[in-house]
Amino acid sequence: MEKIDSFYKQLFGKAWLTISVVIAAGLINIVLFSRLDNSWSEYVILALSIVKIYFIVKLSFNQLMKIIAQSHLMSHILVLFALLIGLILLSFATDYAALHIYDETNFKNSSGLVSSTSEILFEYLYLSTITFSSVGYGDIVPVSMVAKTLVMLQVALRFFVLVFGIANINNIKIEKYE
Repeated sequence: MEKIDSFYKQLFGKAWLTISVVIAAGLINIVLFSRLDNSWSEYVILALSIVKIYFIVKLSFNQLMKIIAQSHLMSHILVLFALLIGLILLSFATDYAALHIYDETNFKNSSGLVSSTSEILFEYLYLSTITFSSVGYGDIVPVSMVAKTLVMLQVALRFFVLVFGIANINNIKIEKYE
C-alpha cells in the first residue's frame, strides 16, 4: 500500500505542472484568444498548443523512464497512460474549440454546431478522441492551415506516446499486486 501511495504522490507531484499548463492554456485559448478579432489569434492558439505538447512529451518521457527503472504494478503503467491520453484529448479539444470560436470556417462540420461553448467543447472533444483513435469519421474536417496543423500535431503526439510506450514495454518490470 505504501508503494502505491508513493507512486501516485510522485506521479501527480510531477504531473501537476503539465496538468496546470494544459488547463490554463486551454482556458486562455477559449476565453481570450478565440474571442479576439486579430489575425494572429490563430497562431497564438497554435503556439500555446506547441507549449502544451512540450510539457506532455516531457512528462511522458520522464515518468515512463521512472517506471522502467523501478518495478511497478501494471496499474501504475495504465494510470500513466490514462493521464497522458486524457491530457492529449483535453488539450487538443480546447485548441480545436478555440479555433472554431475564433472562426467557424476553420472546420467544416456536418452536424451544425450550436453556439454554446460547452456544446462546442464537447464536439471538439469528440473530434480529438476520433483523431487520437485514428478512426476519422469525417463529420468534422479541418479546413484552415492552422486547424490541419493542429490535427497533424495531435497525430504525431499520439504516435510518439504510443510507440514510445510500446517500444519500452519489454523493459518495464511488472509486479503482481500482493
